[in-house]
Amino acid sequence: MSDRVSATARRLFEAFESGVPISDLPASGAPQTRDDAFAIQDATFDLLGRTAGAWKVGGSPGTEPTASPIATGKIYPTGQVLASDAHRNFGVEAEIAFRLGQDLPARGTAYTPDDIRAAVSAMIVTIEIVESRLLDWPKTDPLWALMDFQANDSLVLGTEMPVPEALDFSTQPVRLLFDDTVAFEDTGTFGGGDPFVLMAWLANHAPGRTGSLKGRGLKAGDVVTTGSWNGVHFAKAGTKARVEFPGLGQADMQFG
Repeated sequence: MSDRVSATARRLFEAFESGVPISDLPASGAPQTRDDAFAIQDATFDLLGRTAGAWKVGGSPGTEPTASPIATGKIYPTGQVLASDAHRNFGVEAEIAFRLGQDLPARGTAYTPDDIRAAVSAMIVTIEIVESRLLDWPKTDPLWALMDFQANDSLVLGTEMPVPEALDFSTQPVRLLFDDTVAFEDTGTFGGGDPFVLMAWLANHAPGRTGSLKGRGLKAGDVVTTGSWNGVHFAKAGTKARVEFPGLGQADMQFG
């Protein structure tokens, strides 16, 4: 690990621990490449003493995806109440995640979307809670945002079901409610393309991570969330949030 990665990871760790967001970084500490940003993620993850239980992957067709690990301790069941005083952004995203039914270790041939479909055991309606450690987020350099785990705070897992044989996100409606009032409602708003393409990229990417994640790959039981259907909507202290994917299920949480 380079001194630059180590120093910036320490700065990000301190922002996690103190709740005081980063307003600036010296030019010598800012990530210059995607590899820098991933290395800072991994080093910060280890400083926090976290163990991976989920992953966030995202992107749009024609672009290289991005990813970040999510700690086991940051995965919650539906109905979870999260302390408001631990949050600054109160971001809420409606997402569809998938649970893996088998390990996907490093191997000589690349994983394909068909490999991932065969490895997935369930689909889960999910709320991603968004919280950045960067003062200017979301108006920030994309590499800074990647370094900061793509502003992930946690996942709330709702309805879990077998993956439908005919999975067509283009016709899937979604609804986000704050305190029983609709904040967002639309159909076919997932911008990530084929989620199995995203997860195949992640399966090929994950074994090359660094620190404690080096060589881990993806594990049976890991949850992979595949990106937002509503962009991000910002709640406030005390808000009850519900995500509904009609025909698939729902997830609920509250900022207490």
